[in-house]
Amino acid sequence: MHLIVGPPASGKTTRLLELAYTYLQQRKRVWWVCLPAQKAYVYRRATENGAVLGLEVLTSQQLYYRLLAASFGLKPILTGPSRVALVGEALISGEGPLPSPGEARLFTRVIAEAKRNGVAPQQIPPLGPEARRLQKVYARYEELKTVWGRWDYDDFRAGALALLEQGPVQLERQTRPVQFVESASSRSKPAPIGLEPDLVVVDGFRELGVLELRLLQALSVHVPVWVGLPEAPPGLSPDAALHPRPTQTQIYRAQNPVSEARWVMRALKRDLALGYKALEVAVVAPESRIPALLTLADEYGLPLVDYRPRSAADTPEGRLLLELLELPDYPTPSRLLSVPDLAPLGRAALERSLVGNAAIARLAAELGLYDLWMAWLSRLKSPGEDGSAFDNRGAISQQSSLAWAEELLDSLPEVRHSPRRATLMERALEAHRIATGPDFRHWWAALLAETYEPHRPPGGVALLTPTLASGQRWKKLYLSYAVEGAYSTGEQEDYFVPEEWRMGLEEALRQAGGLLPKRFLGRDRLLLQELRARADEVIITYPEASQEGPLEPEPALVGRHPPPYLPRLPLASLLESAPSEGYQAPLGLVNLGPPRVEDLRRYSECSFQFWAQQLIPKPEAPPWWQTWVRELRKADKLVPARLQALSQQFPQAEGWMRHHYSLLGELSLGFRLQGQGLEAYLDGVLRKGSEAHIYRFVAPETPPKEAEEQVRDRWSERWAAGYLLSAFKGRIRRVHIWAWPVLGEPVRVYDKPVEAGWKKLEELLQKVQVVHKSHQAGEITPNPGFRCRSCGVKDMCREGRTG
Repeated sequence: MHLIVGPPASGKTTRLLELAYTYLQQRKRVWWVCLPAQKAYVYRRATENGAVLGLEVLTSQQLYYRLLAASFGLKPILTGPSRVALVGEALISGEGPLPSPGEARLFTRVIAEAKRNGVAPQQIPPLGPEARRLQKVYARYEELKTVWGRWDYDDFRAGALALLEQGPVQLERQTRPVQFVESASSRSKPAPIGLEPDLVVVDGFRELGVLELRLLQALSVHVPVWVGLPEAPPGLSPDAALHPRPTQTQIYRAQNPVSEARWVMRALKRDLALGYKALEVAVVAPESRIPALLTLADEYGLPLVDYRPRSAADTPEGRLLLELLELPDYPTPSRLLSVPDLAPLGRAALERSLVGNAAIARLAAELGLYDLWMAWLSRLKSPGEDGSAFDNRGAISQQSSLAWAEELLDSLPEVRHSPRRATLMERALEAHRIATGPDFRHWWAALLAETYEPHRPPGGVALLTPTLASGQRWKKLYLSYAVEGAYSTGEQEDYFVPEEWRMGLEEALRQAGGLLPKRFLGRDRLLLQELRARADEVIITYPEASQEGPLEPEPALVGRHPPPYLPRLPLASLLESAPSEGYQAPLGLVNLGPPRVEDLRRYSECSFQFWAQQLIPKPEAPPWWQTWVRELRKADKLVPARLQALSQQFPQAEGWMRHHYSLLGELSLGFRLQGQGLEAYLDGVLRKGSEAHIYRFVAPETPPKEAEEQVRDRWSERWAAGYLLSAFKGRIRRVHIWAWPVLGEPVRVYDKPVEAGWKKLEELLQKVQVVHKSHQAGEITPNPGFRCRSCGVKDMCREGRTG
């Protein structure tokens, strides 16, 4: 094994690429092993001067798979969430209460560390009751994993090492002939080319563990292996030692984190305007600061891309499921808004800043939604939570929990037909092996957060954590929030085996496994040294203070002397400019055309929103039931031929239409009522003597109370009732208004029929006339308020954006 050492920016990657080119030019294969976040960077570096053939960039885990696949030694993988679940099952095997997901994660991490260093369960020092408990859980975990017939990530490393150390191996069995089109001058076919690598390069790692070094040394017996590291591991001599290249570094301080973040945004926008490519610039920040920078990127119009790995909880389906699983324990406005039935309760809770079960229950009772809230709480609790007869460890309870989980997934339209449904259900299967009742929900939610979601971010300015920036270089890098403690490898003492019982790295390498190395090895020094050399030009910034108080800069990044304050840069956001400098669109009179009654209602809420939305096309297709209503209105009367045509076009509504044909066939569909210079379009109208019935179709599965509220909030049906009573006195004495959910039963909107003289009805008729006059005049005035949060045209409205 050949070793090249050198500090960051010393040219290790360049030297290794030159070596790889010598193999590639001879039509040989090269495996380049690096961190997952580096793969795209390595391919970009390798193809700077043109395409290359024979280079394959792998992660360490993929290298182990390739080695084992050659000898057919692969087994099904035990993924991250499955590993946590299996450790939880191993914890249940012992005595004690049901483990929490956090406890299982703690044991999972220490078991992974032990396996990463080749430490078997019996080799863990039995220093106390917790260490002895770890031995039992570790051993039980290995037994369960063997019964299950799977390998975790560390087993693949150990299996590949055992394969290489047992003797000669073939790296890959398969061969692949080169495919080409025969020419007239040549009819011969080339011989098959083997897929075995001729060179293995390992680069981008800050350090390598005991088993990794043993594996690479064993691999070097069969194929040349070149490794690049910042420092040589104990006991190994480098073949070449490189010296660092000079990098340009600028250091500035800001008054607070907000001014620092805004300056970085302005600097990025300036760089892109000056000709930097998006892939040549990057921003490194602590993970806690990344959401704020992404929020500012939208304001500044910057293509800032979040490269952090995602879990199932970060997907739309997983996030919705997680909100529902956590809703019974701690309801918040955002979780309430994720349930359409509870949206009114969520909006009220948001306006009043209320959270928690007691506060939400009181608010639901005040709004008349208490029964609905209790029904959803009961629905979102798994079997056994409310003192049911199921035993907490019984098989019946577990089966019921799974049935409840499937019913919950199928009740969510976003999840029911999603390709991620199988993954979400797999997490439920793992959770039910451990817990039932409320613990089942907690375990299911925890395993969702452990599920890795494949993510390929688009091209743009990379926004990275220090770990994701490792092993890559850019032309320009902004290192922000360089305060003490913000950039650290997080070295800390183990809960089970204290530092004094661990061995130094040199001793661990000498004994080739079986020992736990020390954790405190001063890794922060290498990390900070690497961050200062990640680009040709590095701009380091830090804030002097935050809302919590003064902040101390990181001396290894900033130095001992205070740097200058941030230099002034041109404004790059509309919100940064003074009100007098920004563009203000003049508000005048416009021609809004002939109004409909329902248009006047929207106009009265916000005339600017009503006008602007008419200018923006709606790209999304309407739901099927709205298309059905539109086709039904064209029929005028639902004759049998028209019923047959609609049944073929909308088979999901055929049975319902035939069941209600006696009423649907009597309605005057798509009724257009004109009067007083206004028009009202009604879904269906029916006259029976001196009584008129007005029907309004609403979405399928709409609860009766919500359907009633939707129609009551409209103007068209109420205005039509008032107009019929006033224009046809004596002939029309009562009007019934109905809300009719598609595929459901009609719901009466008012307990009593509408009659002449109703005070609220007269007030509505007067308000319609007042709004009609403003509409005819073409007056457009923004009306800022809570509606601006969900307004689709707020970017066009200066008052709405600041209201």
